[in-house]
Amino acid sequence: MDQYNPYDINKPRQKKGADSAVIGLLAGLASALVGLVLVYFLMYNSVGLSFYLNLFKGQPTFSAASKPISLAMIVNLVPFYYFLNRKAYQSTKGVIIATALLGVLFVLYKFVW
Repeated sequence: MDQYNPYDINKPRQKKGADSAVIGLLAGLASALVGLVLVYFLMYNSVGLSFYLNLFKGQPTFSAASKPISLAMIVNLVPFYYFLNRKAYQSTKGVIIATALLGVLFVLYKFVW
């Protein structure tokens, strides 16, 4: 008779919740948006929302938009470590993909546009 042994390392543990790269991608992009809002309230609150939004449209320069994007990428550490501690590795990969997309956007704003 096969009895349950919680210390048996040969049996895989059942994961609770969904583990998908799409969930991680959405969580990474959502946390980056939250990071952009936090950057506005912490750094650009005195100049107004219209100036902050014009950073991303091209006025005064596109390279000024790279600073808020790079600071917003730091917030992606929260869902990254959340999924990593839950052993949801596919979702962790999605957060990494979202961070890579933001990194490409950062490089485009800083050096290309």
